[in-house]
Amino acid sequence: MAMSALRKKLVRDMRRSGMQFFAIVMLCSLGTFMFAGLDGTARLAQGTIDTYFAQNNLADFWVSVPSADRDTLERIRAISGVSDVCARATAELESTLPGEPTLNVTAYDGPMRINQPLVVEGEALSQTDSRGCLIQAGFAAVHGLSVGDRVSVKLSGQEYGFVVRGVVYSPEFICVTDGVYPNPDQYGYILINTCGIPELPMTQVLVKLAEGADAGQVESAIEATLPTALVVDRRAHQSTANAQSNADMFSNLTLVFPLIAYAVAALIVMTTLTRMIENQRLQLGTLKALGYPSRRIRGHYLAYAIWPSLIGSLLGVVAGHALLPNVIWALLLGQNEYPYKLYPAISREAWAMVALTVVMSVLICLYTYQKSARETTADLLRPKPPKAGRRILLERVGFLWRRFNFNTKMIVRNLMRNRMRTIMSFVGVLCCNALIIASLGLQDSVNALAENHYTKALCYDVRAELTGEADSADSYRRRLDAEGVECIMEKSLSARSASESRTTLLTVVEPGQTMLRVGKNETMVDILPGGAAITEKLAQTLGVSAGDTLDLFFPGDDEAARVKITQIVYNSVSQGLYMESGTWESLRKGTFTPTAILLKGPTQACLSELDSMEEVDKLNWPVDQAQELTKMLDMLASIFAMITLIALALAFVICYNMGLMNFSERIREYATLKVLGYHQKEIRGLIIGENNIVSLLGVLCGVLPGIGLTGLVLKVCESETLAYPSRPAVLSVILASVVTYVFSLLIQLLLTRKVRGIDMVEALKSVE
Repeated sequence: MAMSALRKKLVRDMRRSGMQFFAIVMLCSLGTFMFAGLDGTARLAQGTIDTYFAQNNLADFWVSVPSADRDTLERIRAISGVSDVCARATAELESTLPGEPTLNVTAYDGPMRINQPLVVEGEALSQTDSRGCLIQAGFAAVHGLSVGDRVSVKLSGQEYGFVVRGVVYSPEFICVTDGVYPNPDQYGYILINTCGIPELPMTQVLVKLAEGADAGQVESAIEATLPTALVVDRRAHQSTANAQSNADMFSNLTLVFPLIAYAVAALIVMTTLTRMIENQRLQLGTLKALGYPSRRIRGHYLAYAIWPSLIGSLLGVVAGHALLPNVIWALLLGQNEYPYKLYPAISREAWAMVALTVVMSVLICLYTYQKSARETTADLLRPKPPKAGRRILLERVGFLWRRFNFNTKMIVRNLMRNRMRTIMSFVGVLCCNALIIASLGLQDSVNALAENHYTKALCYDVRAELTGEADSADSYRRRLDAEGVECIMEKSLSARSASESRTTLLTVVEPGQTMLRVGKNETMVDILPGGAAITEKLAQTLGVSAGDTLDLFFPGDDEAARVKITQIVYNSVSQGLYMESGTWESLRKGTFTPTAILLKGPTQACLSELDSMEEVDKLNWPVDQAQELTKMLDMLASIFAMITLIALALAFVICYNMGLMNFSERIREYATLKVLGYHQKEIRGLIIGENNIVSLLGVLCGVLPGIGLTGLVLKVCESETLAYPSRPAVLSVILASVVTYVFSLLIQLLLTRKVRGIDMVEALKSVE
């Protein structure tokens, strides 16, 4: 009977204080929702690529050599830790399909046992099939190709035709692009046998490590055995590095936003439960007077914390794990090709967040209950005596305090008398504004990355890619009609410091170049002669700084070129080294031969002449590349939009809950004011005035944390090659602040409607 009565009381209390219990449920669910959603996405991405790479035997190294002959293969195979090698040829050739898209043609010498393609239509390619090919699934879908169709490519004026034997996915081609963003309409890949195009030279060796082998030692051994080779590992291979970067980004985000939302929720839950238990003093005293055992009373009040926190955290984990990974995966597929997705189970960490949420709520509730339970039954049956009044600090500033009217003094005194509630409301508004600023600032920063790099860092209108025999830079300047013509030379190399090595790109520029701005914030700096400039991210990766030296290994060279780092430069989109042409020629690695022409303000005649040049492979327009990068970053923008919605939901729950608690605690005071002749409009003005002070302070104090949070999130989202500058726009900061303030004001307007429904008799009666 006793337990039945307590259950009825619990249900009745939850119904009467429904908004407070609902607030606890929502606050507990928001933190676990974000954590479980981002954690599930990270595990979905990581588990899928790990399984995909393992089942399809992804290479550990791509080794570029002058000739992948039998001797080269045997020398690599003899290295300790290498389990298998495979030679192949690769080239990008123009196809004869409508629109003449470019195809990456990869020709295998022998079975495709490393980087095995996953056939989704048709059959695998026989080793002796000289006329068959396997084609990329995404490219085939866009161009309407299927098994049995013909695909032709052109090499040195000769056409080679192939019959599609199978439609495939390849583990080394998750991100298929020749630029910034995948464009299957213009770029794809086919896999063939070397007998299909015998003229293609085999210059690449795929290397697979034995289980347990040390990748760093094997890489060093390959570089020592083949000094002319260029070794690319999974960290430097564009496609696999991009796939791993996505998984790492979501894993890192799990440590930022969910924990911030969780910390805010913990503070508000603490305040809510504390107030609810304190408001149960009379009921607690009554239960003790009726003889209920302390154990049962304690269990009854702990249920105030257990059920809402358990329901909320479970709801958040299940909903977050089910919804967010699916939404984000759809965005990932916009720029990557995965043949399948492997749903992970809810992780132990997510379940631990549920347990932590419940334990936190129970401990808060238990602490508050113990404070009240220590009082005698007689004391509990009496109203809690009000705190002794004392002058606040502002009252001591006489000349200012005397200028306040009665209403203002009452508002200020109430805020100071209920410091904990004021602080919690302030912290809630502050954190909500910071989260909204961060979500909008992240979008600003992502947009600024594309705009600033392609319109400010790159100060040219078109870039002409050169292949084959190129003329001198002076020759192009004389021939091409444009406002400005500059030439650069780019070479892939292996940069090695004392502790690290990376395959990267060297850009050699002419003296006094003006079209590449590599200073901080896209400012113009000269590349100093006598050494190399290194981008900041690459310097951090290699563990070097200005004044240190690097060994540069170029493909085909037996000896390294040792250069001194003379300056640190900045590039948000790509990392590498820069060198002045005079410094390059002093290394005696060849003359300065342009691989690209940068043009500012080219005339139509100039563009026509570029099209007619045999050595010009294609034209790249920075405006188009900026749009491609923006598309690639749309995934992040969608995630940030979801964070904004969650922040608004958090703001609503916090502001409404704290406002409702404030109203409930002061209902006797409002009833007294009505007796004294205050109109409802005046009482509503007092409530809104109090809220305005807390909201304005919270909004203003949330600006700097919001900007700081933007930088923190961007930092954890960075990869080795991509650096996100933190640039929240002033307009976004103002917009976020206005939204937070208006949101808080609207909630208070909802609450002020309760003034009309105050029961004067109930509010003013006292315990005899």
